[in-house]
Order: sequence, then C-alpha cells, then structure tokens
Amino acid sequence: MRSGFAGPVSTAADFRGLTRLVPARALERAGTRVYEPYHSFELEVPDDTLPGVTAALAPLGATFTETVPGRAVCALRGTIPARHVSRAERTLPGLTRGEAAWWSRAAGEQPLS
Repeated sequence: MRSGFAGPVSTAADFRGLTRLVPARALERAGTRVYEPYHSFELEVPDDTLPGVTAALAPLGATFTETVPGRAVCALRGTIPARHVSRAERTLPGLTRGEAAWWSRAAGEQPLS
C-alpha cells in the first residue's frame, strides 16, 4: 500500500546554507553588534588615473573623505575595511602605471554591514 507521501529531501547544501544563518540570527536576537577593523588611507595618484582608481576602490568598501587636486597628482584620503587593504595595494600599480603612493594605518572599527 502506498500513501503518496514523500519526506523532505535535505542535501549538504541545505545545511551549509543554515550554518551561516543560525549564528547570525542568534547574535541578532542577543543584541550583539559585529564590527570589523578599518584602515584610514592616504593615496597619491596621477590626476588622469583618478576616475579608474576611485571606481576600483569603491566596490572594496572604500569611502573617500577628501580629494585634493594638484597639477599632476591628486591626493585622496578615506577609509577602507582592513580585509581589502592588500587587494587595494595590489590593484593600484596597474591602474596608475606604477605611480601611486599608498599609506594606510589601523583606524578603529565600524559596524559590519
């Protein structure tokens, strides 16, 4: 005799998806806030490379607090998540013909978005 009932079928992917959600919900319910470290940066780039540089850094979470134009060089200041500092450093030489100057330092934490 058959009932026509088919039990739910779980896959490993179902559990992997929950692994991230369950702790996140528990932390949210507990009122816990999660922060990530940020770096402040100063950057000097050739003025003609500025649009490409800002377009590459923005998706990495960079925020720009000051842009100082010069005759041939622009200076930028801002913040970026610490986890993206090395990627930004690796990206800059290709965008600036190797003419960028980059300084960064730890600058506290901000809420994780």
